[in-house]
Formats: sequence, structure tokens, C-alpha cells
Amino acid sequence: MAVRKIKIKLTEHCKTRAFERNITTDNIRRIINNPIETFYDAERENYKSYGLGTNPPFKEQLYLMIIHSKINTSVTVITAMWMDKGGLKVNGFSKC
Repeated sequence: MAVRKIKIKLTEHCKTRAFERNITTDNIRRIINNPIETFYDAERENYKSYGLGTNPPFKEQLYLMIIHSKINTSVTVITAMWMDKGGLKVNGFSKC
């Protein structure tokens, strides 16, 4: 069975923030394709996903949180940021 590849588009805001935060497109792609957890944020009307990042700039912030549109065949990534477990809980994740 073929694995469906998700097309990922980064907003200009995301490109800027990812560069500032030392987040690679490969890291974003990996989290979108295989998150630890994803949920819909009804208040902000977007999705949040997170997973373990590779080469985080700070050893206490191991997780990468991605804010994005619905996962379908195409995803628009609004922003990405490094997080610790406390930050993930504040942002609504339950599996951290």
C-alpha cells in the first residue's frame, strides 16, 4: 500500500519564524506526517500538532509544535515553535 504524501506549504510568517527559531522544513514535515498528538483548536479555528524535534537549539525545549490547517492532501503551516512539556500542556495537548 502506497503512503500518501502530504503537500506542505509554509506561510511567509512561518518561514520567517522557522528561520529565527532554527526549525527546518524537514522537522516540520516529519511532525506533520507523524505527530505524537494533533487536535483542533476551536477558539483559533486551526490545528495544533507536536512531536519530538531533531537538533533543538535548547536542550530543555525538545518538542516542536506546529500550528496548521486541516491535514488532508495539503497542509498550510501557520507557524512552528520549540516547546517544553509545560508549554505543550498550556497549549492544550494531553499526551505530553
